[in-house]
Amino acid sequence: MVDRLLLDVDDGRTTLSAGEPAAFACPPGPPDLQWYLEDYRRVPYGVGAARGAEAAAGLAEWGEALFAAVFTTDDRRAAYEAARAAEGPVELVVRGRDDDVPWELLRDPERGRYLALDQVAVVRATPGTDPGEPLPVPGERLRVLSVLSRGDHPIVARPLLDRLGGDVDLVVLRPPTVARLREVVAGFHVVHFDGGGLPGPAGEVAEALRAGDVPLVVANACPPETAAALAETAGSVVALPYRLDAAAAADFLACLYGRLIAGDTVTAAVTAGRERLAERPDRPSLRGPLRLDDWLVPVHHLRRDARFPELLDPKGDPATARETFVGRDDLFHDLEEHLHHRRAALLHGPPGIGKTDLAEAFGRWWARTGGADPGGVVRHTASGPDGVVAALGLPHLGAEFARADRDRRRDLVRRLLGERRLLLILDGLDTLDDDGPAALRDLVADVAGSARGAVLITSRTPETRLGDLPRIEVAGLNAEDAVGHADRLLASVPGAPPRRQRWLFSDLMAALAGHPLAMRLTLPRLADTEPEELLDALRHRGLGRDLLGAGVHHALTYLSADERRRLGAAALFPGVVITDVLAVLSRFWSAPESFRGLGPAAWRAELDRAVATGLLTRVRVSTETAHGLGTGPAMAMALGMYAIHPALRPHLIEEWRAAGQRTFDQEYATTRFALLEATAEFAERLHRQLGEGDAELADRVLRVQYDSLAGVFGSALDARQWRTAQRIAAVLTARWSDDLDEEGREWTARGRRALEFAGGIAPALDGPAGELWFSLVAGDAERHLATGRLAEAGGAYRDLLAALPQRPAGAQLAAVQHQLGRVAEEREDWDEAEEWYRTSLATGEEIDYRPVTAGSRHGLGRVAFERGRLDEADRWFRRSLDANGRLGDRRMTRATCRQLVRVAVARGDAEAALDWLVRCVAPAGPGEIGDRWREITGEPLPPLVRDLVAEEGG
Repeated sequence: MVDRLLLDVDDGRTTLSAGEPAAFACPPGPPDLQWYLEDYRRVPYGVGAARGAEAAAGLAEWGEALFAAVFTTDDRRAAYEAARAAEGPVELVVRGRDDDVPWELLRDPERGRYLALDQVAVVRATPGTDPGEPLPVPGERLRVLSVLSRGDHPIVARPLLDRLGGDVDLVVLRPPTVARLREVVAGFHVVHFDGGGLPGPAGEVAEALRAGDVPLVVANACPPETAAALAETAGSVVALPYRLDAAAAADFLACLYGRLIAGDTVTAAVTAGRERLAERPDRPSLRGPLRLDDWLVPVHHLRRDARFPELLDPKGDPATARETFVGRDDLFHDLEEHLHHRRAALLHGPPGIGKTDLAEAFGRWWARTGGADPGGVVRHTASGPDGVVAALGLPHLGAEFARADRDRRRDLVRRLLGERRLLLILDGLDTLDDDGPAALRDLVADVAGSARGAVLITSRTPETRLGDLPRIEVAGLNAEDAVGHADRLLASVPGAPPRRQRWLFSDLMAALAGHPLAMRLTLPRLADTEPEELLDALRHRGLGRDLLGAGVHHALTYLSADERRRLGAAALFPGVVITDVLAVLSRFWSAPESFRGLGPAAWRAELDRAVATGLLTRVRVSTETAHGLGTGPAMAMALGMYAIHPALRPHLIEEWRAAGQRTFDQEYATTRFALLEATAEFAERLHRQLGEGDAELADRVLRVQYDSLAGVFGSALDARQWRTAQRIAAVLTARWSDDLDEEGREWTARGRRALEFAGGIAPALDGPAGELWFSLVAGDAERHLATGRLAEAGGAYRDLLAALPQRPAGAQLAAVQHQLGRVAEEREDWDEAEEWYRTSLATGEEIDYRPVTAGSRHGLGRVAFERGRLDEADRWFRRSLDANGRLGDRRMTRATCRQLVRVAVARGDAEAALDWLVRCVAPAGPGEIGDRWREITGEPLPPLVRDLVAEEGG
């Protein structure tokens, strides 16, 4: 039972719980309260620090004065003490229109504590409100509707999502309008007006809430009069009239929602959330963590209390991944607006400003808040139209898309964009050649014009060739976001806290202008460097003209000349830096002298020093596999990878040039050549691990290293280093045959352009160029066939056939002829299939190439079976089985057994079918025959065989 004290405030008088009225002389408001809560963190030095400390100290004094003004008589004091002495919760309900008084600051001088933090809930209500008993609200899941509006307050829903995990259903209202709110509000337990306040006039919003009978409203940037208007239709309104740090507000709401799920009333949950703020008072500031008594910011306006007895116990499900990107709320608002209304946006800005991080973070937000279907955010590094279409189509349409031709693929993707909510993120459009953006214009227009799709593009330039798209310039972080970024960068830098206390740190932050990458390079040096020294270093390099270059230059001053050269070599990797490749490079006689003799451990030590300067970051790969911790070469490969921001590469190369001006050109050329050969050697080792070693861990490593390996492969093609390119291509094929089919097609096309003569004439197959050409085209043909692109597969195999010498016959010729039979069989062109199989069989028998001999006999058996010539099929399958036995090919043997079982079933010969099953599959006992039959054929046991098994006691 709640002990409730009702304090009525009206026209200079107060009445406590139907007692006698008394005069009320409210003390003058707390000095500097708004400045203390909203601006103190921005100016925590000098006069600001003294002013903030004075304001904080004055809160307690003012709260005690307010307490004395309310509890003026012995009767009131006795009523207060009696309520506190009871065992139940205590509420002080302040009913009146004088909402400018911060009643939450009431402080008991004898107990030396604020009432709101001492087990007394302080709530506000309009005159005459009778809160009564809490009403039960149905629902098994707490449902929260977030309504975003622009303003000076942060978007709390972003950090809140991580804290909620899977316990709360949070949906973002799109578009954030009063009309849309009226349509969807029913069924939500909480409506949170996030960001800058309400989406319309308070009266209209209140009427929209009335239709949904909302138990709880949370409102940012909500002055008292607005909160009172909302409280006329909502059960409770928790207003945040002052600006609250986003992380602190998220902690408050996460605690509040958690207590609601645990069974508390709204009033008790607000009190618990307020206590959470008081327990964790440190807020980000230029000086580092700053204590702030902002627990008083939430103001609870009560019309009727509520509890949610049917809510399920928290599952404690963590969010899928902890969001590390914070800030940029202004750009999030821009993206929300443009992607909803225009279905497209382009982010542009200088290198290292954070475009890619912003796009990826928004994609995660869009997916988690209902903007896209599950799996509907597709991130793709900018490429030609065909690659972009494949990135959209393959994951969602699978085999149907893979088999389609180019025009059909575009049609399928247009249909997909009309049916599913997808967001395509095209990253790095500026990396394409001059014609790239123009070629993508129609595709981008298709996505933007679709019913449910949207596209988000990043580029260093505005890319006017894409047409009339909304363009958003990404500049430096604003002051508050920059402070948050500095907090993360300096969290583990031991020498930084005392240096942040100096006002010169604010000058350093202003000089860095919120440039995220420049901050990453510069601020960690506060471990052992004073702010003025860092400022001088930046200014020496021409501050404002090349901020990023200045940061790189200063970071490199902590490395020796040889270390700068070696770091420049690391910048040559197109993707992650691979220490094993650098170690191989160091063994080559052609490597620069400063590189020679460094093994993997030495290179890791070198790159770790670069990590300490902020120039690189470590790339970590899980080494846990299905069989335990990874071991052997694959384990070593997983431990030596580093990431380098693309914007840093040209700066590092330039600093390499500066470190060795006389020898740079030669060093650069020999290092690039050595990198090709070293990557090829490493690729061969990784390929062996995929086939013979720890395949699971090796595949994980390949996925991380793919961009680097593919980039070096492209460099080898450009340099006409055909043997090197082929050694690298062998491992890339593992990805092309897995989930990068379209990329494999593009690389094959690029390889053919580099290798073929005018008119598409293949190079001689007995040289390095021909060997590479054959392997690329053959791999492409296999992927076409595997995905059902039969026309493309047939064309590729015919290209191979035309390039092969017909005499003397060889294994490659026999294999290509056999594959042409497979293509014809898949087309159900039985005459052509039989002709090709007989041709490949003759070639295989001529050269005694048993794999093709066995396979072609098997193919002829399948063709005969499909034509209904069962005796002929039986003969071919038996001959294939005989060849398989000599080869020891268990996979082909099982396939042939399955075909012989099918032949026997088609003949109605159950005994022969069972005999083939037992002979070729060898089940442990009759009882396993049905399981093994289904395992091999994918079908249930036929009645004929089932009856025979039953007769034999199976």
